[in-house]
Amino acid sequence: MPGVKRAAEDAELPAKKREFQPSPPTLIHFTHLDPFASASPSSSSSSHSSSKKIPVSFYDLDGTLIKPRLGGQFPKSRDDWMWWHPSVPEKLKAEHEKGRHLIIISNQGDQRDKIRQEWRAKLSLIAAKIPKDVPIRILAALSKTDAYRKPGIGMYEVIERLYKDKGLEIDLENSVFVGDAAGRVAKGSVGKDHGDTDYKFALNVGLKFVTPEEHFLKHPRPKFPEPPIGFLPAKLGSLASLPHIIPSHTPITRSMLEIVLFVGPPASGKSSFFRKHFAPEGYEHINQDLLGTRDRCLRVAEGFLTEGKKVVIDNTNRNKETRAHWIRLSTKLKIPIRLFHFLCPIELAKHNNIYRACYGPANEPPRTLLPMSAFGSYVVAFEKPSIDEGFDEIRGVNFHFEGSEEQRKKWDMYMLEPKR
Repeated sequence: MPGVKRAAEDAELPAKKREFQPSPPTLIHFTHLDPFASASPSSSSSSHSSSKKIPVSFYDLDGTLIKPRLGGQFPKSRDDWMWWHPSVPEKLKAEHEKGRHLIIISNQGDQRDKIRQEWRAKLSLIAAKIPKDVPIRILAALSKTDAYRKPGIGMYEVIERLYKDKGLEIDLENSVFVGDAAGRVAKGSVGKDHGDTDYKFALNVGLKFVTPEEHFLKHPRPKFPEPPIGFLPAKLGSLASLPHIIPSHTPITRSMLEIVLFVGPPASGKSSFFRKHFAPEGYEHINQDLLGTRDRCLRVAEGFLTEGKKVVIDNTNRNKETRAHWIRLSTKLKIPIRLFHFLCPIELAKHNNIYRACYGPANEPPRTLLPMSAFGSYVVAFEKPSIDEGFDEIRGVNFHFEGSEEQRKKWDMYMLEPKR
């Protein structure tokens, strides 16, 4: 019986042929056989046999290669799975025989330890059903809030580094990502996709994207939003064409003792602006996230001012009531107070929040992901600042991205979408 023979062969497979590779706590990295082992090149892949560029077939896992065997939306145990379609194993074999590498890129986010252990155990069961001598690599993101999670490209970057270490390069032009999360709407008895993260991941990396129906069943391309629905900085037009400072004809900093008040949503560039323009000129940084309470901020700021040190109040300062505390301090000490209003659109601020938490430059302080409620509460409470409140000057600051070309490419991508 073929089934008995396959089971016997699998039992003889050395344990080291299937193993979990070293990885960060929020990433699982599993290999079956040697993913770098060369397939026997067929006539259709001979052009790749002498090249260091390797075509890769990337796959999502759940809903693409496998589905729950018991028919539920989510698997109940390590054994509750079956191939998405009977053709899946032979298609994987055919892809391998063409000289393509096979890599699974999956989001797994259940925080319960029992569920995670069951999922890890399931990987060997899946590998045991893959056709003989077909190697595969599986990466899974465990956190819902870091760069590994699709559509973030953290898992792809891990793979890219592995290939570079081997002197190889992923042939993006001839590679593909197969996934079921394309953003399709419900149609008849077929439900809607659970999201569009697979499609966005493929776009972020630069991969051709196809659905399982196209890849395994040769169906025509289904209808889904192309490009996907979601925010990209490009949708705001050319931000770089806007003047960075309004008005821009006077210096940003002053030599005299003063209070500078920042106003703007979280992740609108306030702290970066301080580090670039005010810190080098000796201004002290006052931030409630660091000091804990407004009263402490006021006490610390007053202490610096009485010592003759200029201060920048780097908080959102969203309404008149909040700003009035600082105006009263300037009046008490007879020190001028200026305001810089950060004009970053709220959707861009949300985007920046995710970018800096997932891809923040190494030369800047690490930032945690703020809850989406922080942006909603800012919008609700915001009151546009006015010179009549008691400010000596109000200046606008338009958001300009600053960073390397590589950092810019990441900032321009689709970001993960935390629950609001």
